Amino acid sequence: MSPEERKALFANVVGVVRGSSALAAQDIEFYRTLDKDVNTSVSEVTSELVSMINSVLSSIDEHCEPLDNNSDSFSNSWEDVSNMIDNLFEQSDRSLDILNKRLSVSGDKLNGQNMQFLDQFGGNEEGGKAKIEKPQLKFKTPIDNSESHPFHPLLKEKPNALIPLEESVVLVPGKEDEPEHYKHPYEYEIDHQEYNPEILKTEEPIPSTNWDESDAMWVDNTETLQQMITELKPFKELAIDLEHHDYRSYYGIVCLMQISTREMDYLIDTLSLREELHMLNEIFTDPQVTKVLHGAFMDIIWLQRDLGLYIVSLFDTFHASKAMGLPRHSLAYLLEKFAHFKTSKKYQLSDWRTRPLTKGKTAYARADTHFLLNIFDQMRNKLVESSKLAGVLRDSREVAKRRFEYSKFRPTHFSNTVYSTTSDQYPWKNIMFKYNIPKDKELLVKELYNWRDLISKRDDESPRYVMPNQIIASLVAYTPTDAVGVVSVNNMITDYVRSNSKILANMIKDCLVKMKEQGTNLSGENVSISETVDSNNNDSNAANKVSISQIQSLNSIFDTLMNDINTVTPNAVNNTNEVLTTSKYFGELLNGKVIKYGETDNGDKTEISNNELKDRKLEYNKQSSLLEDIDLEIPVINKEPTFELEQETSEEKLNEVSVEKMEETLVPMEDLDEIIVLREGKRGNNNNNKSQKTKEKNTNGGELETVDYSKSTKLLSNENKKRKRKNNKHKFDPFSSIEEGPKGIKKRKAGTRGKNVSFKR
Repeated sequence: MSPEERKALFANVVGVVRGSSALAAQDIEFYRTLDKDVNTSVSEVTSELVSMINSVLSSIDEHCEPLDNNSDSFSNSWEDVSNMIDNLFEQSDRSLDILNKRLSVSGDKLNGQNMQFLDQFGGNEEGGKAKIEKPQLKFKTPIDNSESHPFHPLLKEKPNALIPLEESVVLVPGKEDEPEHYKHPYEYEIDHQEYNPEILKTEEPIPSTNWDESDAMWVDNTETLQQMITELKPFKELAIDLEHHDYRSYYGIVCLMQISTREMDYLIDTLSLREELHMLNEIFTDPQVTKVLHGAFMDIIWLQRDLGLYIVSLFDTFHASKAMGLPRHSLAYLLEKFAHFKTSKKYQLSDWRTRPLTKGKTAYARADTHFLLNIFDQMRNKLVESSKLAGVLRDSREVAKRRFEYSKFRPTHFSNTVYSTTSDQYPWKNIMFKYNIPKDKELLVKELYNWRDLISKRDDESPRYVMPNQIIASLVAYTPTDAVGVVSVNNMITDYVRSNSKILANMIKDCLVKMKEQGTNLSGENVSISETVDSNNNDSNAANKVSISQIQSLNSIFDTLMNDINTVTPNAVNNTNEVLTTSKYFGELLNGKVIKYGETDNGDKTEISNNELKDRKLEYNKQSSLLEDIDLEIPVINKEPTFELEQETSEEKLNEVSVEKMEETLVPMEDLDEIIVLREGKRGNNNNNKSQKTKEKNTNGGELETVDYSKSTKLLSNENKKRKRKNNKHKFDPFSSIEEGPKGIKKRKAGTRGKNVSFKR
């Protein structure tokens, strides 16, 4: 393409981008409803664009589903289009690198060696996303997700052992912070068996075999497995990696194992040989064979959980990269830096259960271990030279000692050596925190989480496949109580949610009832007392208005009173106050008698015997025992009482009325003999009239000052009118010089800077 054509094409692309951006800022759907011509034109353009996009997608991937003109489905499918565009950009970048023969990795020269790319050797294609049968249905030993017991190691024999198998696989009794469990069967061997002495020496790195001239051996039966084991025994270094799948399984399954020697690559089908791979323990636990893995903290768990395999003498290149201080620690970076090989990211999340493997998947899996031994040689030499190898081997030992445990038997405290699918005691709270769900809806979140976990274990599916966290958050937010509402809360409803919509609706309905009974409404506030206790209830419901602690306190007071009544005699009140002894209500009580009065003021007195009091005590204990299991919580209602304001206003009115009456009573009588003197007003004192007090004469001729009692201090007021004066006195502290450091030099005052100041105002 000539420069003029590129310039014209670029101008057209810029115009299209500007026009689409301008249209995106407008409400096109609104204008379509106003004008039929606009609606027709937009529909035609949309159909044409969708057709063009589908043609481009089909040219890239024949298995890609075509887009629909429907706006909802189009927006949902656009994520797949975006991923495909990213892959196109990545492939274009690699193609340009191959054509230009770039000789750099991260901007550094590589001594004239060309970079190799995974796609360069036919690793472009990816199979369709067709549904496949779950391979775990064909396992000889069914998957056990019950968690009815701690995880038992799958070892049938223990080769290269320092402690026999019978002593290694022993149930450890539970403790306060750790339930009962089985120890790591090779923990003692990992700590006490030495590495191969050759690892401590610096040697010339052995180059990997030519990538395009060698191929991997596929192992999927017992005969090829025995052949591979025989070929592996002479070597003292092995590179190992795993491919794992956890979307259609609760705990996950190991789908593929890659093993590489200095001469050969092996791809082992762990789905077909799941029950036979324990034979590899003869090599994997040999301390004289160094096993090289990258980021083995999860590979160790998967090996022992699914295959019963354990590793002794591990060298983890992840910890080696950290010790060397590399800027990145991924395997892809190590391949680029040390092997000059650039892999692809698109196979990381592939479905490795599919059989047969595509050419791209085979190349990707083989690349993970093909160059790893050469990388190990280079990193070992640098670690030995910098005296950091011992730390890397120590960290690798800690990784090898990790063990798998079911979630029900995980330690209560966090431990790096124990792994389980959920490490939190209340895992549903993570969903509440992530989606900002209020505390009062925790019961609903917990019920949905437990239902999802139960279904996932029963069918051996991952929780996110059964019901993702987004759907749980939507169900909690909208709380639908019918099947239609359940399937309408989210666009991405799973098959499990759709088929169990009625069950979920009834579960939500029951949770709402329980939440209401517990005194929690949907708005996150406590129900007020007026909503739970009717003000017109009779005395039989009075127990709902007090707490259990108050009832128990009354019970103790009643017991004390009974003891006093039985022990007090009439002679014991001789020295008692005369007013108290002659009281209508307390006098008889002090004399050792309890009097029952009628309903009227003039009712007859009836003396109550001790037997009747004891019967009342028994009846009281019987009724109070029924309230022991009741846990009532009376929340505080933050409402400002209005009666206090009314009381204050009424008091102010009374004070005003009393002042007015007092002023009326204090008006002096007219004195006929009084001499009226006209005084001249003082000039300039008009402003002082505000502070003058009106004085009047009473009948005796004296002056009387009018007092406004409404503004005076109330004697019964609890308000503290005393002003708190700030104590500015300097307190002497004899230890201040010890606690405080030496004081700095005082600032020098600024000079006059040429100004002559004669005086200060």
